Amino acid sequence: MEGEKMNFKAKLFDLDAGKPVIILHEEDAKKYELLASDRVIVKHGSKQAVAFVDTTEKMVKRGEIGLFGDVYKKAKFKSDEVIELLYLRKPATLEYIRRKLDGHELLPNEIDSIVKDIMNGNLSDPELAVFISGTYTRGLNINESVALTNSIVNSGETIDFGRGKKVVDKHSIGGVTGRTTMVVTPILAACGAYIPKTSSRAITSAGGTADAMEVLCSVNFTADEIKEIVLKTKGCVVWGGGAHLAPADDKLIKIRHPFSLDPRGMLLASIMAKKKSVGAEYVVIDLPVGRGSKIKDNNEAKELAHDFKNISERLGIKTNVVLTDGTDPIGWGVGPSLESIDVINVLQGEGPKDLVDKSCTLAGILLEMCGLAKPGCGYAISADTIKNGKAFKKFEEIVHAQGGAKKLRVSDLPVGKHKVEIYCPMDGRVDYVSNKRIAAVARAAGAPKMQGSGVVLKCENGDRVRKGQVLYEIYSDSETQLSYAIKIDAELKPIELKKVLLETI
Repeated sequence: MEGEKMNFKAKLFDLDAGKPVIILHEEDAKKYELLASDRVIVKHGSKQAVAFVDTTEKMVKRGEIGLFGDVYKKAKFKSDEVIELLYLRKPATLEYIRRKLDGHELLPNEIDSIVKDIMNGNLSDPELAVFISGTYTRGLNINESVALTNSIVNSGETIDFGRGKKVVDKHSIGGVTGRTTMVVTPILAACGAYIPKTSSRAITSAGGTADAMEVLCSVNFTADEIKEIVLKTKGCVVWGGGAHLAPADDKLIKIRHPFSLDPRGMLLASIMAKKKSVGAEYVVIDLPVGRGSKIKDNNEAKELAHDFKNISERLGIKTNVVLTDGTDPIGWGVGPSLESIDVINVLQGEGPKDLVDKSCTLAGILLEMCGLAKPGCGYAISADTIKNGKAFKKFEEIVHAQGGAKKLRVSDLPVGKHKVEIYCPMDGRVDYVSNKRIAAVARAAGAPKMQGSGVVLKCENGDRVRKGQVLYEIYSDSETQLSYAIKIDAELKPIELKKVLLETI
C-alpha cells in the first residue's frame, strides 16, 4: 500500500546479494501488497537505504525483515532494530528505458538519469537487462553514445595529470591471447609518454592483463595511487575495477556478459569512458579481425573503426584504429605466469616475434600521434627501446612502484609443476590455432586462479609440422586439473591441421 509505513524487527544476514535486497515473510508481503522486486526505503532514525523486496516462508518470521550485507552495512543498521519500511515509486528512468525500446532517441539528461539510478541501486538487474536489450535492438546513435560515455565517466573518479603531459592509452577489444599492453606500456613510458593503463581480469579467457601483471606485483590501486605511480614512473598496468574509474560501466558489463550482448554504442561508450576517465589525449584501438575473433571480417571492423573515430572526435580524444590479425594467438604462453614470461623475454630482446611486432606497431603509432616520433619512425624507435634495454628497465621500475621486485627474472615466475606434451598426429601444416579453444584448455588446467597453469604453444598458423612433433604443452599445479585439461583438449582439438604431402615438407 503506497505511502503506508510498516515496521519490522531487523534480522541481519552476513551475506552480500550483489544488490540491495531485503526479505519479508510471504504473509507480510501479501498484507502490505508488496511484490518481489518492488522498491522500498528501509530506515531507522536518520539511517536509510533503498532496497528491493524478496519474499520467503522460512528465512524470516512474520514481523521480521531480513537485511543482507549490501543494505545493513551501507546504512549501518543493527540487529533487532525496528526498521521502518516505506513503499517507493518506480523511478522515472523506467519510462526512458521504455522509450528506447520503442526506438526513440534518448536525451543526454535522460541517459544521465539512467546511469545515476544504476549507481544508486535504483534499477533492478531485470530492468538493466531491458535497457541493454533496448540499446542492442534499437542501437545508440552518436549523440547517445557520447552522452553515455560522459555519464559513465561522471559516475566515478577521474585522473588529471596536469598540463604538458602527453597522456596516451591503448585498448584491444579482446578475443586474442597475448599481453601487448605489458610491452607497449614500458616502451611508451621510456620514451616520455604518460600511460595510465587500466586493464581487466579474465572473464571467459585464461587470464586478463591484470591477472598477468599480478604475477609480478600488485594491481589493486585507488585513483590517487595510480596518479602517484604514473607521475613517478610515467606508466602503470593496474586492474581498472579497483580504482572507481567509470564504475557504472562495470555494472553494465555485469549484466551484458551472461547474454553475450555487446551493443555497439554501449561498447564504444564503455571503452572510451575508461580512456577519458584517466585523462588520455591519444588512444590507439586494436581491432583483431578474422576467424575465431570477435570481428569476423574487415567490413565490420571498418564500420566499428569509423564509429570509434566519430565518438573520439566528439570527446576531444585523438584516436587511431588498427586492424590486426585475430586468427592466431600472440605469443607462446596462455595463462598469467606463462604470458608474463613472454613479456619479460620480449623486453630482454628475446621471446615471441609476433608479440614484439604487434607491440612495436601499437607503441609506434602512439609515439607518432603524440609527437614523440616523426611519421614513419615510431616502430623503429619502439624496437630500439627494447634493444637498448630502456623498455625493460622501465618495466622493472613500474613493477617495483606497484610493489613488485626491483629485478625481474623469468626463473622467479611460477610454472605449473605438472606438464603434458601434445603431439602432432600426422605430417602436415597448421591450418588454424583457435584462441577460444586454447583458452578453454588453459582454464581447465587451472588458469587464471593457478597462476602457473596454462598452455605453451610450440607452433603457429602456417607452420609445417611432422608426426610426433610437440604442438603445445599443458601445465598445471594440480594433477586433477591437468587430467581435466587433457580431457577438454581431446574434445576441443584447439589446433587444426591440414594434410600436406610428405615430400613437400
